[in-house]
Amino acid sequence: MMAHVRLHVHEFGPGAGRTVVALHGVTSSGLGLRRLAERLPDFRIVAPDLRGHGASTHEPPWDLSVHLRDLRETLDAMGIARAPIIGFSFGGRLAVELVASERSRVERLVLLEPTLRMEPARASAATDALLTDTSFGSAEEAIAARIESGFAPYAPREHWDRWSEQLVPGADGRLRMPFSRAAAIAIYGELTTPPPPFDALRVLTLLILSLIHI
Repeated sequence: MMAHVRLHVHEFGPGAGRTVVALHGVTSSGLGLRRLAERLPDFRIVAPDLRGHGASTHEPPWDLSVHLRDLRETLDAMGIARAPIIGFSFGGRLAVELVASERSRVERLVLLEPTLRMEPARASAATDALLTDTSFGSAEEAIAARIESGFAPYAPREHWDRWSEQLVPGADGRLRMPFSRAAAIAIYGELTTPPPPFDALRVLTLLILSLIHI
């Protein structure tokens, strides 16, 4: 039997504010949701680092059922029985899975650019990109590379400054995003599987999409 896991959690906003749970995407961390929290100053934003990311355990397995169990155990340990949930990218798929399996936990749902299912070709491309170690000599170098790559070209500089706060130094002194490449590859594989049917998602949901998919 696997040991109970409590994910590392970032909390933003007033402790007495209404609690909202925010779930990040693949290769990011809960810290990456700081900019969102700044737009919701009256709310207490609880943003866990999902397994394989940030300061949470990077140990396998990394399948959807384990991510769900980690999330449930973490929320239980924090005394959060029910809350609105914001899910970005993979976090959106995880939030949808939680609604389908235990709707009582989700008061309402906000899906930001959710990746509910990936085409196999896109998942393969994302996986191939992770086979090469990506590191940076400085935060400025990382931001410049991100902007030049065309990733979210509409994002203001403020977004990338917040994004770069997640970078951590490795043993070689170079900066990297805090995630396990093996975990991310496994998650991309999970995202090619069918999501829960929409008729299982009987909860008030706000879906936010941009004109440019990221």
